[in-house]
Amino acid sequence: MRIVRDGEAIEVGPAGIRVGRVAGNDLVVSDPRISSRHARVVPGADGVVFEDLGSRNGSIVERAGERIVARPHVAVPLRAGDRLLLGDLVSPVVLHVEAGEAPVVTPEGTVVARRAMTPERDPLDGADPADLRQLFRLLHDLSGRVDPEAVLARIAEAVLARFPHAASTRILQRDAAGAWCVAQAQGDCATPVSSTLVQRAVEGRELVSYLPGVEVAPQSMVGLAGAVIVPLLSGDQAIGVLHVDSRRRHFAPEDLAWLSVVGTHVAASLVAARRFSALRSENDDLRGDARMPRPIVGQSASLARALDQLRRVARTATSVLVLGETGTGKELAARYVHAHSPRADKTFAAINCAALPENLLESELFGHRKGAFTGADRDRKGLFESAEGGTVFLDEIGEISPAVQVRLLRVLQEREVQPVGARQPIQVDVRVVAATNRDLKAEAEAGKFREDLYYRLAVFPVTLPPLRERPGDVRLLAERFRQAACARAGIYNPGFTADALHALEGHAWPGNVRQLEHEIERAVILAEEGEPIDLDSLSEAVAGSDHLAPTPDGEVGLPRGSLRDVMARLEERVIRRCLEEHGGNRTRAAETLGISRQALQAKLAKWREGEPA
Repeated sequence: MRIVRDGEAIEVGPAGIRVGRVAGNDLVVSDPRISSRHARVVPGADGVVFEDLGSRNGSIVERAGERIVARPHVAVPLRAGDRLLLGDLVSPVVLHVEAGEAPVVTPEGTVVARRAMTPERDPLDGADPADLRQLFRLLHDLSGRVDPEAVLARIAEAVLARFPHAASTRILQRDAAGAWCVAQAQGDCATPVSSTLVQRAVEGRELVSYLPGVEVAPQSMVGLAGAVIVPLLSGDQAIGVLHVDSRRRHFAPEDLAWLSVVGTHVAASLVAARRFSALRSENDDLRGDARMPRPIVGQSASLARALDQLRRVARTATSVLVLGETGTGKELAARYVHAHSPRADKTFAAINCAALPENLLESELFGHRKGAFTGADRDRKGLFESAEGGTVFLDEIGEISPAVQVRLLRVLQEREVQPVGARQPIQVDVRVVAATNRDLKAEAEAGKFREDLYYRLAVFPVTLPPLRERPGDVRLLAERFRQAACARAGIYNPGFTADALHALEGHAWPGNVRQLEHEIERAVILAEEGEPIDLDSLSEAVAGSDHLAPTPDGEVGLPRGSLRDVMARLEERVIRRCLEEHGGNRTRAAETLGISRQALQAKLAKWREGEPA
């Protein structure tokens, strides 16, 4: 059972709860109508009971319209739903009695109080002016800081200054794997942080006060009186966690009120500093990329095999034919070959053979002489001549006409070009890398492409794997594209939600890497600034790609697969949507779904273990 006032909930533990006007009570009510030691709520033989401690203005237990006057030092049994009316009985201080969850006990401690981060009333109503001045100075100081590390250090310093009895303060942030780890620490940090209670505070978006457990190392227990976990909230997202422990006294309600304000307001400064730092870093990276070949991002075995082949052939002068579906990055592969070759300091010249008509393509590739055709008012070097000593990349090579095929064959055989209108050929030293998404071998066998040219081009064929055959690379590529899109647009999004990553990794990506890049750019534009990219920011084709199949009339229907798989995927979608609707609060989501919180946690743990690393 727990007692609740203005969003602050205190669990009734074995020692009970004391209510009064002065510090030292478990629940401090700063109201002149309340006695200094007004009442207590304690476990009794038949459950939890209320006892008035001889207060000046009295107490009443209200139950279903009935009022029971609490006589001094006489126990009144309490039930969930009761209201405690304390002090002035015309306009009393009201406490609510609620059914509590099973006590949260970990090896590191036991919860003794909780407080909503967004209470119904102003948490600093009636606060000490000195506390308000400290808060104002902290928020004003943070507003001008653009270094995330400096913001974290300033928050830690301010908390230690506000609570002289505090032994240490730590700020936790998620690492790349999503685990909470210490990002800033000040003071004596010997006491461990309870991961269970951190998760509770984050999911419930509530401040948690707890007493360290007996299993903490004895030297860490000396003088330890209590600890508080405060989620640092940006909107509905916890972007950090503040942990403070005390070695002299526990944290009073007014202390918790001050910390709750810090938790809901300093996050904005941290987000702004992160945004500035991320954009500056990403802009630096992009400027560096502009001076270097764009990297091929990925760690999958299939991509590694293709890159190894490209790296080996790059050291030679051999012609390379890059094969692969649309959007797999064939031009990047050609640039990769050039960058790793002895020709890296020479010209890399690329042309899309499908983008130009035959006459213009001939002129672009081989050049022309003045007067060769109408409009040829001067000599012009072609691509092969201009790229002397370098690399020429011929994209969509399967689209060239038979006449251009003949001229290209001569370049590969004799290493010479004859400009349009010229009488003598010109020797050239170039490396040719060609690319196509068509089956050139089949077309050569069918007589649609010159067989001799095919074998000249395909001396060393390399096939780039489609994105669906590159497990794990979608996540890496999505993060790279997010950084680049944020830098271009001047927008900061800290990453992706687990659901968004699940959808991205489950999509088939018929357009491959190029399609993924465009999807992420769109998502960055649609996502709320400062918030991670979620399912709502993705296109319907991607957000529902792995879950829903179209019905014959084109509308979204049920998932495909066995009945067991379909039901499992639907269950996961319903539960994740319910969690999102309740802001990640598992208790409220479980109540809405009609299952226990433990059952919900078990399902989430199962899905988390099944998610890709």
